[in-house]
Amino acid sequence: MLADTVGRIPPLYLAPMSIAPSPVTAKGAVLGLEDLSPAASAPFADASARPWRVAAVCPCFNRPQDLEVLLQDFARLDLRGIDLTVTIVDNASTKPLATLRRPPGLAVEFLRMETNSGGSGGFNAGMTHVLRGDGIGAEKGPPDFVWWVDSDARVGRRCLRALVRVLERHPYVGAVGAAMGEIATAQIWECGGKILKSRGTFGPAARDDIDRRALIKCHYVAACCALVRADAIRRTGLFPENFIYYDDIDWCLRMTKTTGMVCRATRKARAFHPPGIRRFATWGRYYIARNGFSLIDILGLGRAVRLRRALFEIPRAAAQTMMGHDALAALHMKGLRDAADHRFDPIEPKNIIGPMGFRPYAELPGVVQEELARFGPHATVYVHPLLRNRIPGFEALRAALRQIRFSWPLDWREWKHRQQGTYLFRDLIGAAGRTLLGPSADVAIVPTGWPTNWFRGRVLIQVTADGFLVNRPRPMERLGRVLRLCATGIGLASRIAMNPPPVRPLPPAPGWSPQRAGLPRADVKASAEVAACSA
Repeated sequence: MLADTVGRIPPLYLAPMSIAPSPVTAKGAVLGLEDLSPAASAPFADASARPWRVAAVCPCFNRPQDLEVLLQDFARLDLRGIDLTVTIVDNASTKPLATLRRPPGLAVEFLRMETNSGGSGGFNAGMTHVLRGDGIGAEKGPPDFVWWVDSDARVGRRCLRALVRVLERHPYVGAVGAAMGEIATAQIWECGGKILKSRGTFGPAARDDIDRRALIKCHYVAACCALVRADAIRRTGLFPENFIYYDDIDWCLRMTKTTGMVCRATRKARAFHPPGIRRFATWGRYYIARNGFSLIDILGLGRAVRLRRALFEIPRAAAQTMMGHDALAALHMKGLRDAADHRFDPIEPKNIIGPMGFRPYAELPGVVQEELARFGPHATVYVHPLLRNRIPGFEALRAALRQIRFSWPLDWREWKHRQQGTYLFRDLIGAAGRTLLGPSADVAIVPTGWPTNWFRGRVLIQVTADGFLVNRPRPMERLGRVLRLCATGIGLASRIAMNPPPVRPLPPAPGWSPQRAGLPRADVKASAEVAACSA
């Protein structure tokens, strides 16, 4: 998969804000960072003051195991000076999530939706629920902060307290994000997000080499773990109805324009979430291609940037075509076409693409032997050297490879420190050679769709974190399809550049009008039952 990744991020400078200056000054020696040390008159969790009321909102669709682990994380939080309630938005999961075991002492309720409304719809239903005073929060009063958390995230014990501390001490900050790490490696892959204005794409504002004492300047914070002022939501509105992707980015940009408050991130708040590069995107490709243009108009980046952003989808689609995944390539074109036609219908993933047919790695040795038998006794196997590395999430693959007879390529040492996107021109030359001269092996086991993997074997076994796929791409036929796809993509990108998709409206946030738990209102579009469990 071709992903939008960036290397070292340069310092980020934001325009001056028309609000009172912070009592904290920036550290001149650390560009792009702000000192987190509080003013002497700003103590945390004064014993005489009421606790900060925090309402966590967590949408979930068919991830009961992940959610159960997250609830245990919530139950272990350091809540000194914090009154936490948790609202789980069940996005019409096959089995209602309210049947899950809930940790004792945790104030949690389940709001079940009638249909799967995606991340944006789930967050909107949850924010409406807690800001209006429905459910268990009605007795406690309006929340001071709303905590966005993805159901497949994990949160550290002091995560929430560190986020609250930032908003308590820095009134000009409207939203603060946690440092997102990977559980297997503990490396931070994102701490706040930055818009790459020349291309209209985004990347991390900071990564692993961050001073823990500092706030990170950023354009947005990801909704997988971020704390937001309730007042900022009331003044800005709810998420745009994107279903998924770019809803949190668009909201943060518009919050800054509407309120004058800014987004920051802190390394002191640790959360864990699988990075997007570890996942093989399927239906998400459509939403990424369709929803990626609002931020360009919000920031006033212009027609040329909009064209570059649309053209960015073409090589991503072409890569999938080269690997034999025409259905995935079509999702990029469908997203661009709907953006060009200004169509943003609420489409569920199940109506975008069918099952991909991932096979478990326990079957891999048998599949390889079966394919080799078709090519005779002298058939060869190629295994991409990147797979020699201990990539998190591929433990089952490594176990399967130990049952297959093969030799690692001679350049395996180079791939100890290489990524698939580096040396791209050299890899394209190699792919062109294999297109003209034929594959270098009969069966090839390769990662996702970068040029280094194209046509490595007559049979391509593509490995992902979800399992493996088997394809038999014919090079010249694939090349013809790519040329037709490029022509279509350039036409759609030109239309988008000349006639921009509209910026999606933000639904208004409700005011505080508490209602007794168990009686959800019609405009929340929830089922007629709210399950609650409170200490």
